[in-house]
Amino acid sequence: MFSYDFPPYRPPNEASSALIRASRGCPWNKCVFCTMYKTLKFHPRSVEDVKQDIDKAVQMFPRARAVFLADSDSLVMKHIEDILQYIRQRFPHAERITSYARAKTLLKLGPTRLASIKVAGLTRVHVGLESGDAETLAFLQKGATPEEMIAGGKAAKDAGLELSFYLLIGAGGRQRLRQHAVESARVCNAVNPDFIRLRTLIVQHGSLLEAQRNAGRYTPTSPLEKLREVQMFVKHLTVHDCELASDHLTNYLWWNHQVVYHGIAGNLPEQQREMLAVLSSTLETLSDVEDEVLDATLLYDQGYISSL
Repeated sequence: MFSYDFPPYRPPNEASSALIRASRGCPWNKCVFCTMYKTLKFHPRSVEDVKQDIDKAVQMFPRARAVFLADSDSLVMKHIEDILQYIRQRFPHAERITSYARAKTLLKLGPTRLASIKVAGLTRVHVGLESGDAETLAFLQKGATPEEMIAGGKAAKDAGLELSFYLLIGAGGRQRLRQHAVESARVCNAVNPDFIRLRTLIVQHGSLLEAQRNAGRYTPTSPLEKLREVQMFVKHLTVHDCELASDHLTNYLWWNHQVVYHGIAGNLPEQQREMLAVLSSTLETLSDVEDEVLDATLLYDQGYISSL
């Protein structure tokens, strides 16, 4: 068996992708909700080492139609084009090559450099927007303002890259539920990403956010408050040619030992009313049993979910 530096994390929709680790860790690594790379110092791998892994990945994923570039923000690497060109050469049938990226990195690179990266082979970037509310972003220690999120997202779009924004439901807590929902929609409307992916925020054990919660500086929202937040967010969206997805376990709701809500998904604006109808119907159905509804946060705290 040959050695291969297998990335520990990837987006759910990259489950069938060939995984290439171009860097280790996260160059920012300060977000209070994240525990992914806290014990790992960011380290760009050498181009030669990455190319060796690409050669091995071809043997492991011979039929891969997509390639995902890890870890957190590999676009900061000086020679990222060389790596992308080699991926394109070794995976000639790949329909997409994607990567995580910080909005601040996209802003710094700018449309011209990003266009060069696209020509080299990159087709899509996964960006953690988390929130469009300035106070919530500051609290989460994202290291970017809403306007920088907009500018970074627009730079990617101007370069011809597909953009996938990730929104953290519950990120504002009860204190800023409305601001988080409305301002997040504002940022999405300004950028018009190709994808909006919903993730429900989990206060993970050992995270900086857990300490903030325990100190009373963050009050998590209840399961139905999260639904109302999503409803408010979707109502304020005016994006077009955009796909909204809830492709993660964290978005589920349980009642009476059954999953009663799997999230919403659809194309915007065509299916906006349909998604709002699902949210309204779910809220109405669960209104009488609100105290009995469980979400991933509660199941995580009770030990039923051990990893996310």
